[in-house]
Amino acid sequence: MNYHRFKLPKAYCPKCSRKVELLFPEDSSELPQFYICFKCKTVGQFGVGELSANEFSAFSSERKREIQKTVEEIPNKYIYKAQGSQLRLQEKTDTYARRWLSLYEYEKAFGEKLGFETIDFREDIGLCKWCNQPLEGRRRSFCSDRCSRNYGKATFFKRGISTLPYRIASRDRFYCRVTGEDLAITNRFGVRIPASNHQVEIHHLVFVSAGGSDHESNLLTVSKQVHKDYHKGVRYAVKAIEEIKEQQLIRYQDKMYTTEANN
Repeated sequence: MNYHRFKLPKAYCPKCSRKVELLFPEDSSELPQFYICFKCKTVGQFGVGELSANEFSAFSSERKREIQKTVEEIPNKYIYKAQGSQLRLQEKTDTYARRWLSLYEYEKAFGEKLGFETIDFREDIGLCKWCNQPLEGRRRSFCSDRCSRNYGKATFFKRGISTLPYRIASRDRFYCRVTGEDLAITNRFGVRIPASNHQVEIHHLVFVSAGGSDHESNLLTVSKQVHKDYHKGVRYAVKAIEEIKEQQLIRYQDKMYTTEANN
């Protein structure tokens, strides 16, 4: 059974009045038709209303086992059954996995610490990092605690990017290495902040699936559009990134490949 998922005007959730996602079957109008609200997390069926959330304990033991078996077939967030440029084969499970190394794992894997821990975009260190106002007294980074909190939210608590790719973007000062596009956010004071504007992506020069490592020499900050164009084979992106790759391989080939790939 195939369902089409889409939104339509005037299709609102009866609980929270937000737009709902509609699920209509392709074959027949006699089959169940549903709507999903991701705001209040409810599922409803047309003509029936909101579907109640039944307790799992209400099922028989046999039915529970059937459901559990079905759930196990759903891919884990970091586990994939198909090969991709950013995925590593897990021999034990014969699946492909992908996640960024932690700083501890990075140091253990490469025997060196990843730098670029702090980044300061200020041209004048006598100005506040957040609001660009002059610092007073013994303050060295922020003119007030509020500015410090706002900066911390943008660059740490709500930055939406793992530590390793964040450090790589910091190394490249949040500029695309291909086009030079500014990928940092600019706050309401017009100050450039070292945090992603949701266009930052980190490209592996040597694909992970080809044995590429997470060493900094194998990582490149690019914009989302450039990354997409490269994998689509658009000439300008391929030419620019391949040139960078050749230069990096001359200097860091051993570190750009994993130990398994080198062996």
